[in-house]
Formats: sequence, structure tokens, C-alpha cells
Amino acid sequence: NYLFVLANERSDYYSPRHRHAWDQVRFCLEGTIPLGRDLKIDAGEIGYFPEGVHYGPQEGGTDRIVLLLQVGGASGLGYLSPGQLESGRERLLREGVFEDGVFKRTSGEGKKNEDAYEAIWRTVTGRPLTYPKPRYKAPVIVRPDAFEWREMEGMLGTRSKWLGEYPDRDLSLELIEVASGCACTAEAVPMRRLLFVRRGEGYCNGQPYRAQSAVRLEPDEEASFTASAATELLAIGVPPVRPSGQPMPV
Repeated sequence: NYLFVLANERSDYYSPRHRHAWDQVRFCLEGTIPLGRDLKIDAGEIGYFPEGVHYGPQEGGTDRIVLLLQVGGASGLGYLSPGQLESGRERLLREGVFEDGVFKRTSGEGKKNEDAYEAIWRTVTGRPLTYPKPRYKAPVIVRPDAFEWREMEGMLGTRSKWLGEYPDRDLSLELIEVASGCACTAEAVPMRRLLFVRRGEGYCNGQPYRAQSAVRLEPDEEASFTASAATELLAIGVPPVRPSGQPMPV
């Protein structure tokens, strides 16, 4: 399971200091994302939030548009799909109510008050949510403008910026630029890749793309991009991880 969406966040959005049991990537396309005291993601920057790492509170900043990826981390705990979340919520509503991010039990056995997500996780998986020990002290903020473009071998008019690979999850970030009238091939590799069109237009395997289009490539699948206007892509590599503990129910 994973979530890959464009989020339109208002400046009055608030989130307390918290952490996740999964990995998260945020690409700020417009505005500024506050992450806590003296920490933010400005437009054009990318944040990598490893599982278990605290950040926040999130308050203030500007209205912003954010590309958001949430996916299971290196621990193998996995990520609950929207369907699993809704199923767990419906089951819990038979035993209580949700108020301000807390599940308040009115019948049955269990905690009287419990974090809403942790209650749903326990209901869906049959076990309590134990957060992974954080491998980093804070989210990693990447400034792509500070990286140098490098020509891509064998593909005229294309260049890339390798922004990083995080070895605990093997998740990778790369920017690819294709000049107007040129083509670029994303060759087959043994991992899932998610590609987001930051700007430009053209065709991917014969299908039209434009700014804010997205492409998913499954392991060992390749794609050819032909740019009719200068194109910039963010490519996120998401290798599979081994599940931890009991298998996640479907």
C-alpha cells in the first residue's frame, strides 16, 4: 500500500508534534511547509521523513501545494490503505466515537481513550502499533537547486540530479530534465518507481502527459518520455521491503 497525492494545504492547517510508522516524502511545489521551530520546507525543496522520526508542531507558514508520498518503511510494518482505514473506523464506531483525533470507547474491552490512528491500526492488524526506533534525529530536507545537473549518457538533451538514496529503505530521489524535442528512457529496474511531472508536456509510452501528471512503473517495467516542451520529472524509487512480524491483512 502507498499514497501518492497532491495536497492543497491552507496556512491555518495545524498538526501537533508527532511521528509516523511509515516513510514520507514531501515535495513543496508552492508556498512553505512549517515543520517546527526553525525548520521548514520552501518551494522547490523536498523533505524525507523516515519512519519513527518526530516533527512538528505544524502551524503557520503559507498556503501551499505539496506532492505527498506515504509508503511503508524499512521496518516492514507496512502502510494502511484508505480501505483498511475506513474498515477499521467503521468497526470501532460500534464501540465508541472519534473526537479530536482520539477514539473514545463507550462499550467493549480496551482503552477508554486512544489515539485514533493507533486504535484503527490495532483493530485492522490485531496488534498494537509499536513505532520503529528512529534512524535519524530529524526529517531530511533536500535543496535540489544546490545540486549540479549531469548529462545522461546516451540520451541527447537529457540530464539529471541524483538527490539521494536512503539505505535503510533504499528509497531514492532523482530529478530528470528532458529538453524540448528530445527523449528519455526510464530503463527497467527491479523496483517500483513513481514519476511526477513538475513541468513540461509530451508523451510517455504514447500517452500524453502535462505538468502535474504522474506515472507509476512497476518492477522491471520501462517507459519512454518524448518531450514536446521542456520537461522536468521527479523520480522516486521505492524498492520492496520484507514484512515485519505478522503479515499485514488484506
